[in-house]
Amino acid sequence: MKEPRHYSAGAIVGRFLRAIGIVLIFSIVGPLTIAALVSLIVVAFGAALLQMFLALLELDALRTLISVAVGLLALATMFTSFLPSIGAGLIFALASVYAGINMIWMAWIATVIAIAGFVVFGTFVVPSESSAVILPGVRSAQQALTLSAVLAVLAVIPASLCWWLAKPLHRGSIAA
Repeated sequence: MKEPRHYSAGAIVGRFLRAIGIVLIFSIVGPLTIAALVSLIVVAFGAALLQMFLALLELDALRTLISVAVGLLALATMFTSFLPSIGAGLIFALASVYAGINMIWMAWIATVIAIAGFVVFGTFVVPSESSAVILPGVRSAQQALTLSAVLAVLAVIPASLCWWLAKPLHRGSIAA
C-alpha cells in the first residue's frame, strides 16, 4: 500500500527540488550521451570508407580536418538535443515525482513526446538566419514522422541512462 502524500512545506519543496534535479540530469546527460552516440555511429560506419579514400587519394592531411569535423558534429548534436532533453526531463520529472510513474518506459515515452514536439515545432517555426535556435527543417508530415521515429530510436539509450542516473531522485521519499 502506498503511503499518504505529505503536504507540508518541506515535502512540497523536496518534491520540487527532486523534479528540478531530474530535469538537470536529463538536460546535461542527455545531450552528452546523444553526442557520443552519434559520433560513435559516424566513426564506426564511416571509418573504413574514409580510410579507403584517404589511402586511395593519398590525402593524409585531411585526417586532422576530419577529426575536427567529427568534433563539430558532436558539438552541434549536443546543442540540438538540449531542448528535447529538457522537455523529456520535465515530462519525466512531473510523471515520476508528482504522479508516481517512475518506470523506464515512462522515460522512453517522455523522450518520444519531447522529440515529437521538437520536430513539430520545427515544422511550424523557421528561425531566421541570425538566430541561434537549431530546429529541424521539416517539410511534410511523412518526413516529420520518419524523423521523429529515427530520433526516438536513437534516444532510447540516452533516456535509459538518464533514468538510471535519476533513480535516487524519482524513487526518493520525503518524510513529513
